[in-house]
Amino acid sequence: MLKNLTVQALIFIAIFNLISWFKESSLLSTSGDIKAPEFELMDINNQKVTLASLSDKPTLLFFWAPWCSVCKLTMPNVQDFYQSHSEQFNVVSVALSFQSPDEIVNFMHQREYSFTTLLGNADVSQDYKIQAFPTYYVIDTDGIVVNKSLGYSTEIGMLLRSMIL
Repeated sequence: MLKNLTVQALIFIAIFNLISWFKESSLLSTSGDIKAPEFELMDINNQKVTLASLSDKPTLLFFWAPWCSVCKLTMPNVQDFYQSHSEQFNVVSVALSFQSPDEIVNFMHQREYSFTTLLGNADVSQDYKIQAFPTYYVIDTDGIVVNKSLGYSTEIGMLLRSMIL
């Protein structure tokens, strides 16, 4: 019985990893030689932010949409990651697929999220090859894409993706 459960668990993990790899294969490459696309976006406080302005430390970019239920489940983990690791990492969310900037401002204030949130657009979505939410990228201080992921993540998962630097 235990052997059967172990085999089933290993098969599940293998299938899950295969599906994840397939879904992530369409994202930006993490080969070590691909620079993240530059952007200039406004944050929810009406301040201009560029990717270059984030080069002081590695950056976790979290792309999400306000209607995405998995994003809503993940965002408390992004907040926890930000609170625990903001000395070592920039934590920046990029809102996409929203009706108005006020929708994002209200969303962030109601939930008391304090990490930087940018108002994304179709260009940044296309540049970063966003096809599903949430999508994560880890960008090093040289602007190189070093990791990527899709879907739900815990704070520990974000840390593990970020620590490969």
